[in-house]
Amino acid sequence: MLEIKRKQYVKDVTEQLDGTFVYTGDIYRMVGTKEERRRNDWRLLLGGIALAALVILSGCIDAAGANNTWYVILPLTGEVCCLFVLWWNLGKLIGERGEVREFVYTPATGRIPPAAKIMAFFAAAGLVCSGIYLIKHGFEDKVAKSLAYLAIKLATAGTAFWYGRTFDCINWEIK
Repeated sequence: MLEIKRKQYVKDVTEQLDGTFVYTGDIYRMVGTKEERRRNDWRLLLGGIALAALVILSGCIDAAGANNTWYVILPLTGEVCCLFVLWWNLGKLIGERGEVREFVYTPATGRIPPAAKIMAFFAAAGLVCSGIYLIKHGFEDKVAKSLAYLAIKLATAGTAFWYGRTFDCINWEIK
């Protein structure tokens, strides 16, 4: 017989006498004053926007080897996947508007820092692989675009590493 597993958080939802449902589990929020929490929210949001802009920009540059070499394209694909994971979970946290239910908090805070750090690894790998391509094959008359690509990869790696460290430094408390 097929047994259906219920989500663990269902036990934290109770029905009231008037028919409405109320979540009674743990609710988390950032530690600090309202201004500090708002500053952290903006830091996370703007950092995520910066990462998205850098990844998209590096995908749009027609640098030497950026559109015909698998070992240059593969790290960019990893960056895009990490960016998706990061934004998906960040969207869940932002959607909770400051008071995050436990079943959202636990997976999101466990996924965002690793996704950012793995993105930093992929950006660094893309930088190295692109450098290898340039050493082997030259700039293909795309010197400015190739150097911009390398600079964007370096900026992506630094920003992603900063983002993961910044998210790790945010303290949360049970409300």
